[in-house]
Amino acid sequence: MQPSPSEHDPYNGLTRLEPSLPSSAYWDIEAYQRDLDAIWYRSWLLVCREADLAQPLAFRTFRVGTQEIVVLRDDTGELRAFHNTCRHRGSQLCRGSEGRLKARLITCPYHDWSYSLRGDLVRVPSKSLPEGFDKADHPLYRVALSVWRGFVLVNLREDADGSAETSFDPASGDLANWPLETPVSGHMLRKVMNCNWKIFWENFNECLHCPGVHKDLSRLVPIYGRGLMGRDDDPEWARHADNDAPEFPVACGPEPRHGRETGASTALSFPT
Repeated sequence: MQPSPSEHDPYNGLTRLEPSLPSSAYWDIEAYQRDLDAIWYRSWLLVCREADLAQPLAFRTFRVGTQEIVVLRDDTGELRAFHNTCRHRGSQLCRGSEGRLKARLITCPYHDWSYSLRGDLVRVPSKSLPEGFDKADHPLYRVALSVWRGFVLVNLREDADGSAETSFDPASGDLANWPLETPVSGHMLRKVMNCNWKIFWENFNECLHCPGVHKDLSRLVPIYGRGLMGRDDDPEWARHADNDAPEFPVACGPEPRHGRETGASTALSFPT
């Protein structure tokens, strides 16, 4: 395991030879299932902005691995999340990717079981019910939901508690000076990449490919032209600690070439 950076030696690169993941980690179906069980089904995942569900009865559906969930705003204004599955025969409840419910009920299109926006089963079409059947025993399967500064996150763990914020890495940076509550979604572009999720993740989190693939970006942000993402990726960072040139940025992150400006956007991908 790579040692954690310290205040006196923040270099976060390799200091000795380390084996990489075996190739099967990127194509083996059992390895993929382990990823789902250990990571995607147990972690807080960003699904949308709170403003995307601004009105009561608005909903959106999302798929994580084999699991489909629906996030909605109920008639009292509270956000809720459920597995998008009827308790009767497992039919899909909300078929569209987004929209607005026609009534203050979620009604299964298969056999008309109806649920309140709080997930409680309130109506079944059968005129006779078996002895011992209690609607209270058949609510929708709830999904943990947390709102952090306008972002909506969900967690598929049955015992998920607390808020998404408690799982954040404190070392990832202080975002207090960013007005994260105010942005709204202007446009969404979806792209399906024909690769295992780890390949995308690794590519997104390193810049070894930047000089050869992103030449314009590397000219704009000189440290990327050195194949580095930040100061602490440089094993000789201490030699340049007092150098304010953009090729050797300070600890706060990469900087554009003097006299230039740039914007940034972040994409997040979920496995399917």
